[in-house]
Amino acid sequence: MSVMPVRESRSIRIRDNEILFLMGKSSTVGIARSSHNLHLFIGMPEKEEIVQFLDPDDLIVVSAFDTGEKIEKGIKALIYLIKEIKSPIVVLPENHPTSNRLKMVVASGDHIRLNCNIVPGTHPEQDILCSGDDLSGTEINSVKNGVEIIGNASRNKIDKLA
Repeated sequence: MSVMPVRESRSIRIRDNEILFLMGKSSTVGIARSSHNLHLFIGMPEKEEIVQFLDPDDLIVVSAFDTGEKIEKGIKALIYLIKEIKSPIVVLPENHPTSNRLKMVVASGDHIRLNCNIVPGTHPEQDILCSGDDLSGTEINSVKNGVEIIGNASRNKIDKLA
């Protein structure tokens, strides 16, 4: 585990079979590279579907509202469902009661901002992701063969994805 001061920018190499965990006091974020060209289907509240095209260096980021080994396994499972099973993402309408029950949410692309002031699961924009207070404000950028982290992530670790 490494420590990084607040608002520092740091690039971290992530291999195709690895995941980077950013660990807060009350939340965990998992980051993996797409590692191949991927079509990600996003179901919208208005009965529409958007297709997002991911390049091999684009990121799949899962934010969970808890910590620990069980949550890390769940994050890995959700990334597997998206990358390998090609499971779609579903966006909930505003004020949907299920938003309060979500344990994890996902965003993908080359730039993602973590924000604790949004409702989980209701944002189709793939550049913003709900997070816990302690990771809010962190920016995650895709770089060749890895990720650049800018912000509040003081604890992180790399693990095998599978």
